[in-house]
Amino acid sequence: MAITNLERRTSKLEDAMDYLKRQKETEERKAWREANSERLNWEMFLRVHGPESVEVTEEDLEKTDNLERKEEIRAEIAYKKLCQKVLSHYAGWIVKYENMDETEKAFAYLLELFYAFQDTYSLFELDLDHWQYKLGFDETRPPFVEFIRTIDEHMGGSDWREVCYLQESQDAIMERLFQNYEAGRARYLRYKSELPNVND
Repeated sequence: MAITNLERRTSKLEDAMDYLKRQKETEERKAWREANSERLNWEMFLRVHGPESVEVTEEDLEKTDNLERKEEIRAEIAYKKLCQKVLSHYAGWIVKYENMDETEKAFAYLLELFYAFQDTYSLFELDLDHWQYKLGFDETRPPFVEFIRTIDEHMGGSDWREVCYLQESQDAIMERLFQNYEAGRARYLRYKSELPNVND
């Protein structure tokens, strides 16, 4: 009987220790998310809309005879250059207007407005499009979990996608992304099977 009571006490103590460990991990994760989610959201925003999202170069100007397209290319290149210049005044994801000229301040102000009104879910979808192209998955369209795992490996971990301040919001976005991605993937694979010789 004494041994049974001792075993019960030991079991309760182990359960209590496990609970405290989980609670501590939850609190640490919450603190990490609160400290890093905005930075990670900003980094995602820059992948989608920042200077590196501009893929045209001066060489592209010479490859087209379309005058309207030439002006679009010039505008994209100008955007990239000004964006790089303005971002050099930022401290991480915090804007620092002090040493900017008037044009840079105006650009930074508009960039901040654009960022503030960017819907997190839509931004995440665009980021997945970015990774799909960058990692060469336009044709293969792997399952969502495999796709995310590949990005994690490329980025050296899963932090890149932790863009929500609240864990509940993060879980909801990932679930919605999963459902929409898999629905789109099913449509794409069906289309490819029905028209195998048609290029996108």
